[in-house]
Amino acid sequence: MLRATPHLSARLIGIVGGLLALIFGVGLVYVVVSDRTRRLDAALAQSAAFANGGQRLLNAQFLNLQRAMEGIAEDSRQLMASVPGSAPSLIAQNMEGVSRRQGELLDLLLVNAAGEAITPGAGDPTLPTWTREDVAATALLRLGPLQNVHGEWILPIAVPTGDGRWVLARLRQRQLQDVVDHLRWGRDGVATITDRFGTILARTGDGSNVIGRSTSALFVPAAPDAERRVSRIDGKERLIAVSAPETFALWVGVGVPVAEVLGPWYRFVAFCLLIYIVYWAGFIYLYRHLALAAHDQREYVAHLTEATVRLAEAEQRFRLTFDKNPLPFWVYDVSTLAFLEVNEAAVRNYGYTREEFRSMRITDIRSAHDADSLKDVIASLRLGHDGDPDRVWIHRRKDGSTLDVVVHAADIDMPGYTARLVLAQDVTERIRSERALTYRATHDTTTGLPNTDALVDYLDRGLGPDAWYEVVYVHLRGVDRVSDTFGLDAGRSVLRSMATRLGGVAAAHGMVAHRPGERFLLAVTDPARRDDAIAAIRAAVSEPVALNDTLHTLEPQIGLATHPDDGRDARQVIANAALAAHVRTDDADDVHRFVPAMAERSVARLILASRMREAIDAGRLAMHFQPVVDAHGGQVRKVEALVRWPQADGSWIPPDVFIPLCEETGLIVPLGEWVVATAACAHTSLADAGLGHLSIAVNVSALQFRRTDVAALVRDTVRRHDLPSHALELELTESSLMDPVHAVGVLSQLRQQGTRVSLDDFGTGFSSMAYLRDLPIDTLKIDRSFVADIDTDERAASICHSMIQLAHTLGMSVVAEGVERAAQERWLRDSGCDYLQGFHVGAPVTLAELVPNLRTAALP
Repeated sequence: MLRATPHLSARLIGIVGGLLALIFGVGLVYVVVSDRTRRLDAALAQSAAFANGGQRLLNAQFLNLQRAMEGIAEDSRQLMASVPGSAPSLIAQNMEGVSRRQGELLDLLLVNAAGEAITPGAGDPTLPTWTREDVAATALLRLGPLQNVHGEWILPIAVPTGDGRWVLARLRQRQLQDVVDHLRWGRDGVATITDRFGTILARTGDGSNVIGRSTSALFVPAAPDAERRVSRIDGKERLIAVSAPETFALWVGVGVPVAEVLGPWYRFVAFCLLIYIVYWAGFIYLYRHLALAAHDQREYVAHLTEATVRLAEAEQRFRLTFDKNPLPFWVYDVSTLAFLEVNEAAVRNYGYTREEFRSMRITDIRSAHDADSLKDVIASLRLGHDGDPDRVWIHRRKDGSTLDVVVHAADIDMPGYTARLVLAQDVTERIRSERALTYRATHDTTTGLPNTDALVDYLDRGLGPDAWYEVVYVHLRGVDRVSDTFGLDAGRSVLRSMATRLGGVAAAHGMVAHRPGERFLLAVTDPARRDDAIAAIRAAVSEPVALNDTLHTLEPQIGLATHPDDGRDARQVIANAALAAHVRTDDADDVHRFVPAMAERSVARLILASRMREAIDAGRLAMHFQPVVDAHGGQVRKVEALVRWPQADGSWIPPDVFIPLCEETGLIVPLGEWVVATAACAHTSLADAGLGHLSIAVNVSALQFRRTDVAALVRDTVRRHDLPSHALELELTESSLMDPVHAVGVLSQLRQQGTRVSLDDFGTGFSSMAYLRDLPIDTLKIDRSFVADIDTDERAASICHSMIQLAHTLGMSVVAEGVERAAQERWLRDSGCDYLQGFHVGAPVTLAELVPNLRTAALP
């Protein structure tokens, strides 16, 4: 009896272990096979959904074309019956208007039954072959074979007029290509459109190489079932779903690579195989030691204890496979839904003890929101189905908190009942990250409004390509100034206030989005309320914003563009609205509607700005110099540097064209640096000619004055060229002095280093006596607009006389610009003006022409 015991134990363990291995293996194989089938079925169903969606999109597009062509056919039949003599020309005019609205049509004409053109255009002699009743589709619109016209693929389509004639059109292939480009899903997914002639009309990916070829070029069979094919184009095996024609004889096929669908499945198989191998390793280890004990009966009793210990260790290793898994595992009774066993990860993640779990049912950890769905899944499981394996469930911990899980399960047949092994994968962080990423991808974090991409998706996909809408582009100038003055948080607060206001407008009229910076976009979707929407927007952006107990008024620039008149898609409409918002006009209206000429002007200005940058970098600008003479003695006291832009054809681009352009594009800063450096070199040349006592006046724009350290630029230039302190003078406009704090600091530095400053164009801006009282200014320059009529207009003369007296009273000298006549010179000299500048006393010339003239002049 003692000798038989080891053999009986080894045999029993072998049988039990084999049964358990079989059950465990069958369960794993069932889970793996079921998961593979589910993934393939889901991918094929999604491909079919995409194909059906493409078929519906094609039907919608061709039905639109059919209705348009039916209208033309009806008009053509009536015109042929009523005015046959002038009917062709009238029909052609009607077709021309339709062609302009239907941009996807290459041409549109009226032909006879033989395909010969009646209205202007090329007929189609093959028309009778593809419009016969025995080959026509169920729709009134007939589709012909794909043709290549002048290197462009087109699809002929025709609609009968009812009197033996046909309305013939040629549809551009790219219209079909747009459909398949929107159907592709997955990294290597493809979509194809074919016709009843077995021809490929459109295909994603490398479709341009197969357009017009037979459908046999697409794939070869690779599996017994009809949905698995290997592409002839790239050799990839795909699941293919084909949507049969509904109205028009077109087939839409969508394929997704099998490798892409089964990629995650292979990893799951490897994990299951690893579990099974670990089990077999423990089982073989136990069985081997029991078999060795049977060979030595004499050591049976001594080895029995050791074998028992080893058996316990093997059982512990087997349990570790279940209990030490990092993911929550449990087994429950399918009939009673009671927990049978749980692992440590389940205890740790859910907060219940093992004893508490064993006294609970699986419904106790489910959310109340899942009650109905859970009942359906349990009923499905009891019928032997898989339930809902891809669903994300909400489980409840002991402390009441919840987590999102994906359940992987398999049935285990136990003696007398059926159990179910469940792995609960916690995807809470993944779901939270996906939601956060989705929100950040579609919303602006500062304002909480949708971003431009979200608005584009709403307009292009939500409203559709044929919907009417108007985009209002709002640029709020002044937010950056608030941020620079009060800090970034203040600027963000202003943006959020505006977002709240515009959000209220959008709630009644459409959708609002925020672009980076100071820009907002509003889509108005109701043409009948567009005027109310514009008025509401203007009221919202014009109202001052409260900040730190102060009110701040922003400067709105508003542009409008309409779909589809001003763009085929939302991005183009938004871009055109932006062009309209930034257009410069002389009127006071802050709302501008887009017109095509704006785009042309914008392109021209960009090209001109690019050429200007090249001219500055390559030194292709020229410098002319105009003398400033003493009003009483006629001696030249200084010269003003005037930049010129010569062209290759001998012409010149005027400064009043390129200077504002440079200020808009920021090129005024490098241009100003070039002018200062060139003037310094010119003064060196004057000094070499014995004329170093003359100063060169340089104009500094307001933008350069505010953005750069002008005092440092002049100081470094004078030091680099070894010039005297009086060599360079600066001429500033009144707009440069709008920030008195900044202006006082810069002008004080200029005076300390010996650089004189003139206030140019005095009287033409927002003149303030505070400039003359508080700022260290040496000279006032009377603008030419006042000098022009001083010898004929008493009011102009009175103004100039007052300016001269004011300047002298404040210890400043006066320069009169634009002196063109002797009478002006006499009046200014008699009125006490100090210096004169203008064509009457000296025209702007190059340095080479200026030096000889100065040498011959009577200088003191």
